[in-house]
Amino acid sequence: MTMKKTLVTLALASSLAIPQLNAMVLKGEKETVSPVYKPTKSAVKKAMDKMGIKYSIDKDGDLYYEMDKTGWKIYVVFNTMSNGKLWNLQVMSQFGTKKSRYDELLAYVNKWNTEKKYPKVAMIDHDSMRLTLNFPIQYGFNPDEFEENVIDMFETTIKTIADDTDAMRR
Repeated sequence: MTMKKTLVTLALASSLAIPQLNAMVLKGEKETVSPVYKPTKSAVKKAMDKMGIKYSIDKDGDLYYEMDKTGWKIYVVFNTMSNGKLWNLQVMSQFGTKKSRYDELLAYVNKWNTEKKYPKVAMIDHDSMRLTLNFPIQYGFNPDEFEENVIDMFETTIKTIADDTDAMRR
């Protein structure tokens, strides 16, 4: 092998051994085997397809689907930076509520947000309650985490909040 080929081979081999410049390496810690993908809309759509979620796309390009024939609609909103790079998924759902029960609902919302980390719940007006969960994906999209810690958890929480507030909504 010529000296030039040897140097090119060594340079290539050493560049493969260098971790990503932006990646944090935790010495002595074991990496997981769950794949992390570049954060793209297509990766999110493919993950939802694999989960068997039949979604639609709204005029803004965001996704929405109906949860388990309950009628609850869940939105997956793509938050991008000014350069167009996807950095966050905002999962959201909204309930209609009784205006006459606004004070009780507001107390429920405040108690929920004090005791629970997520999703956040808000009364956006006197007859609408909104649940919101932000899932940052700027450094990679992990579909396993998205399924378990976002979609599954969000759907379970919707059922809980719907049950808790049933009398105040109907």
